Amino acid sequence: MRSSIDYRYVAPNTEEFQRLQTFAASFDHCIAPAAHTNVYAHYRGDVLFGYSDHVFLPIVYPAFHPKFTNPRDVIQVMSDWKAHTQLSGKPGGIGVPLNNKTATGEDLPFSESVMNKLGLVRMNRELYLPT
Repeated sequence: MRSSIDYRYVAPNTEEFQRLQTFAASFDHCIAPAAHTNVYAHYRGDVLFGYSDHVFLPIVYPAFHPKFTNPRDVIQVMSDWKAHTQLSGKPGGIGVPLNNKTATGEDLPFSESVMNKLGLVRMNRELYLPT
């Protein structure tokens, strides 16, 4: 019979967190301490075999009608959301489509370079919801 899995919270800026970062790097992963994330190490007995980031933050998915929106409107909305999250102390994210093309093949205005110019960093994650 296999032993049960133990999920252990790992506080940021601790020796244990540093060990977990080294463990993650051993298989090309990176754990960065973040105010809106709890990290849990996965153990079976005394053997560390994985970890999970538990992210707690609102994610906004903006949508702009092309007939009524100009580029300045998009910049203003994105900047307002960024300022709100920074000033409130409640970090949040902005969700944009992974595919930067419309159904008709046109480029969407949310390329990685545009988002970087807005002061936003791509997290390189996809989100799957249970059905």
